[in-house]
Amino acid sequence: MMKKVLKFLNTFEVYAGASCMGIMIVLLFLQVFSRYVMRRSFSWTEELALIFFILSIYFGATAAIRRKQHLRLEVVLSRFGLRGRNILEIISNLFFLLFNCIILTGLFAIIKRLYSNNVRTAVTSIPKWCIYAFLPFLFIMMNIRLIQDIYERIKILIHGPQEQATAEIKQ
Repeated sequence: MMKKVLKFLNTFEVYAGASCMGIMIVLLFLQVFSRYVMRRSFSWTEELALIFFILSIYFGATAAIRRKQHLRLEVVLSRFGLRGRNILEIISNLFFLLFNCIILTGLFAIIKRLYSNNVRTAVTSIPKWCIYAFLPFLFIMMNIRLIQDIYERIKILIHGPQEQATAEIKQ
């Protein structure tokens, strides 16, 4: 049972991102269908599709970190051995972590301002702070995934290449 829960948590971002992307596609299809077939367009579908698109991007970023598929300079990394690559990846992850923490600080200020000013979306009148409230959660998820990656890389540095083979098999 615990393995299933952990497996779900390890793939949660993929499922959530795919769900957001699926909802976005359905909304856009509905918009195109209503505009060109029914000759009447819904005003709210485009706004909601944009919200789900943004959410799918951040869920995807979190999943990419977990799967070690985030953007990096492979040309630079390929010039180093295993130990050097791991050290550079740890340094890169630490900078990424710092960047995310800076963004998080700003996000909390923005959400607070949106809440206190009662700012709403133009068409659907959804409070914008509700939409923005997802972002700190997703940045925290990214940070958790970065910390996990840093931890795994430190284990590899300490225990050697056999630890990396074990870590790759687990994924």
